[in-house]
Amino acid sequence: MNRARPLVVLACGVLEHLLGRRLPAAVPVTWMDVNLHNSPKKLLLTLQERLDELPEPSVVLLGYGLCGNGLAGVKSGRHTLIVPRTHDCVAIFLGSHQRYLQRFFESPNTYYLTKGWIDAKDEPLTDYRNMIREYDEETADYVIEMKYRHYRKLCFVGYSQEDVESCRPRVQEVAKFLGERFGVEYEEIVGSSELIENLLTMPERLERSDEAFVVVPPGGEIAMEDFLRGGEPAPQPVGRTEKGG
Repeated sequence: MNRARPLVVLACGVLEHLLGRRLPAAVPVTWMDVNLHNSPKKLLLTLQERLDELPEPSVVLLGYGLCGNGLAGVKSGRHTLIVPRTHDCVAIFLGSHQRYLQRFFESPNTYYLTKGWIDAKDEPLTDYRNMIREYDEETADYVIEMKYRHYRKLCFVGYSQEDVESCRPRVQEVAKFLGERFGVEYEEIVGSSELIENLLTMPERLERSDEAFVVVPPGGEIAMEDFLRGGEPAPQPVGRTEKGG
């Protein structure tokens, strides 16, 4: 694997606030549609198209986790792929897979929000309002019940205390909505940029093993098994909890 290859970033738009300001200006980046995580098959196809369109063999940082198995089956082609070895991007916001696991066992059935998801209006309250406009209130109530009734906590992950405070009014609207319907509790935490910063330095360390990342050489393919660790919960279908998404 040759570090002389150009560096390229393909990442979910939800990471733009966290990852974008840490990227060198010369590194080309494509921010992918946040809503792709709702359709793993579409995520797979779209990522593959973007990879296949790259004009020269590159080292490609993928700003995703496994994401509901949406990355399973992505072929590296001429490129070297580097992706965080996490079930979903919640671990990226928390800063490590170990923190992800700790919260999974301490507080299961938690729904996570970040500034990226709030800005993209990818959260339960907007989801509900959109369904009322598209269908009717009765249908919206039923769908919301099916999608969100199992959550017990809403956790906002900020990248600084200022970030938490600036987003608090909007997040608390969502928390109130879920709290009144399902008794969901609200929590705020400051996450960590550790995993993202380590991702950015991985191209310099390709010859050394790092269990925090999956590295796929040219001609390879991302597999679900690459993300599994012994004794851990298996990745689940889409849903923004510590169980997958």
